[in-house]
Amino acid sequence: MNRKFFIIQLLMLAMVLPTQAQNKNFRQDFEAFKNKAKKEYADFRKKALAEYAQFVREAWEEFGAEPPVQIPEEERVGPMITPEFEDETASWFSKLFGGGKKDPQKEAEKQAKKEAKKKKRERTNDNLAVQQVIAAPVPATKQPQPLAEVIPVPEKANDYMEFDVFGTKCRVRIGDNCRVRLKGLSGDDVADAIEEFTKPQFDNMLYDCLQERKSHKFSDWAYYQMLLALTDKFYGKHSNEATLVMGFLYAQSGYKMRYAHDASTLYILVSSQCNIFKRSFFYVDGECYYLLDNIGEDAKLSICKAKFPKESPLSLRISAIQDFSDNPTIERTITSPRNPDFSFTVTANKNYISFYDTYPSSYTDNNFMTRWAMYANTPLEKGITSQLYPPMRDKLNGMSPLEKVQQLDWWVQGTVDIKRENPDQGCLLYAFDDDVWGYDRAFFGEETIFYPYCDCEDRSILLSHLVRDLVGLDVVLVYYPGHLAMAVNFLEDVPGDYIMLDGRKFTICDPTYVGSDVGETMPSMKDKSTTVILLDRKA
Repeated sequence: MNRKFFIIQLLMLAMVLPTQAQNKNFRQDFEAFKNKAKKEYADFRKKALAEYAQFVREAWEEFGAEPPVQIPEEERVGPMITPEFEDETASWFSKLFGGGKKDPQKEAEKQAKKEAKKKKRERTNDNLAVQQVIAAPVPATKQPQPLAEVIPVPEKANDYMEFDVFGTKCRVRIGDNCRVRLKGLSGDDVADAIEEFTKPQFDNMLYDCLQERKSHKFSDWAYYQMLLALTDKFYGKHSNEATLVMGFLYAQSGYKMRYAHDASTLYILVSSQCNIFKRSFFYVDGECYYLLDNIGEDAKLSICKAKFPKESPLSLRISAIQDFSDNPTIERTITSPRNPDFSFTVTANKNYISFYDTYPSSYTDNNFMTRWAMYANTPLEKGITSQLYPPMRDKLNGMSPLEKVQQLDWWVQGTVDIKRENPDQGCLLYAFDDDVWGYDRAFFGEETIFYPYCDCEDRSILLSHLVRDLVGLDVVLVYYPGHLAMAVNFLEDVPGDYIMLDGRKFTICDPTYVGSDVGETMPSMKDKSTTVILLDRKA
């Protein structure tokens, strides 16, 4: 049964009732039919839940955990600075702080260097070797849905309880009649508790959770975190009862999960469309189920193999802008060292930063390099784009596409601060993840703008957004061993190094080659084969 079928039935009834029951009150017949359909929806879900509970009594089996997949260690490739950069930054600081009069001889030398660099760039038109092309992750068409429509029961409703999800208020009807008790962790104990979920107060709770997911445009990962926040608050953080209800709400929302336990603790294991780094997992019926609560790598769990109809795996793709409440950070002014006029002041949303801090790095198709596309294809939140994009468009107005990309590239290039001695400098600063975080960590675009330091992958991800959104050109990420850059598909021929993809020319644009122009490849990468990572088209 589904909503479309329900609507069709209502329309058919609306056409036939006036002729078949002219002496009856149309509204009464209509309401009676609607209530009957609602009851059928509720009965259908309850029957499926009761059958599931019965299976839970017996379908347990012991499994050993598989060791977590670690993020691969990359070759440590540092940024490079063009020879001309020091001269140009010196000129910039002179202008910025009101240096003395221009020296005609130095100005002539600088102009000569620019002309020589231009001629060199025009001679550098190398078609770089492409070793592999990785397709963009396929976006989910829609989120998982309940087996049947969830119908609230207003006459048996509890009061609303408010709770916080990354600084965003949510509310769900919940009360003492929703408290479940687990006598133990046997199959019978868990099944007895699950049978409580057929009561109407749990329909209201589930309905409200789904409404919050819809109204806030929560991704699957944000919805998982929302359910965790709700159950932890009402049932006690990490309690077995919280886990039990979390599993019920998650599964009844359409997601694929399995209950599991050790001697004292109940867990839920989550099926995912992606391979998740740094999380233990179990092979159940030939499929990976992840334990999102860390336990030892050699752990053994008793896992319930009971399935729920039409269950779907979690997607870590974030295809839409989520509606987190605004919580602005302190202002940060980011200025292009190559063009002091290309300077913008922006605040990030701390609630988004907190959400991204929980996001697990993942990959698809058994290819580790797909992980960067997940970040590059997540749209920038409206708070950032509403601050940056209008003034950026004003500054870029009247420029050619190449000139626009060049200004954006220089803005993201910032400069280098390997020793992390000057985090307050007014531009994006380069530093290795290992030095800052102690491990490899890719950033969403908002994080690159928020945190003082970023590396090659973070800069390329941010620049890919700016070029697609502000210039309307397709881009790809370009991976060399230990280094990530990007390339732009200009609609007119431009000079510089490039790669060819299906007859389309993508010109190299490296925001970690500080001081470089569009089309310049970092010299240490020049003779290395590339892997191209395709991204969504925004144009």
